Amino acid sequence: MGHPVWVTIPFDPEASGAQPETLARVVRCLRSKTEGVLPWTVATHFEGVAAQPKARRTGNLDAKQNQNGSGNKISLPIHVRPENVPWYEEAMTLEVSRDKLKFVTNREYVFGQQLLVSFGSESESPWSGDGEWKAQVTGIEMEAGKESVCVTLRKKRN
Repeated sequence: MGHPVWVTIPFDPEASGAQPETLARVVRCLRSKTEGVLPWTVATHFEGVAAQPKARRTGNLDAKQNQNGSGNKISLPIHVRPENVPWYEEAMTLEVSRDKLKFVTNREYVFGQQLLVSFGSESESPWSGDGEWKAQVTGIEMEAGKESVCVTLRKKRN
């Protein structure tokens, strides 16, 4: 109960690129008593509105803009790690723009902390270039009753 999950609805099994995902939380789990059926039935509560992206294979994010114009509501897999730590955290973005992104995490970060970010798939990366980008924590949002936080990063200029 309460565990965050990323859901793709509708899901197209023949799509070649990443599909938009929406953050949801598990609100109920029931174990199935019927043979031949999936062992669990899970109910979720959606926490946001799914993005409606257009083609992104060129790195162009034509998703619906947020009301404040700060970024595109799109969920992409990312890897995040502090500069002095060799292991990365796998996370999902909530918003992405040319020089910022917001992601959901259960880890603790602090304002001004320097992090390294890479996208799960280089072909889906909205930031030009390869490898890892240096970024700085510029925002941390916490919601009452939730263990996860939203962290905003600004890409540093090289």
